[in-house]
Amino acid sequence: MSPQECPNTPKCPIFSGILQGSQYTETYKSLFCLAGEEGRNKCRRYQVSQKVGKCPANVLPNSSKSVDEIIAEMKAKGEI
Repeated sequence: MSPQECPNTPKCPIFSGILQGSQYTETYKSLFCLAGEEGRNKCRRYQVSQKVGKCPANVLPNSSKSVDEIIAEMKAKGEI
């Protein structure tokens, strides 16, 4: 893994789930997963997992929901 690659990329569920087989998979990877610290800092999945240790599988890197909204939903569902 290169230093530019997000440490979560190999196990990120969006590539085996919500984006599996999507035409956008490589675009998401290049914008968020392989774009170093700048990409990670824009990724909602990374931001949420940094705060609470995990992120729901259906959250995309460019989610329009804020980190706090995602975490509130996780709490409401009993996921954290």
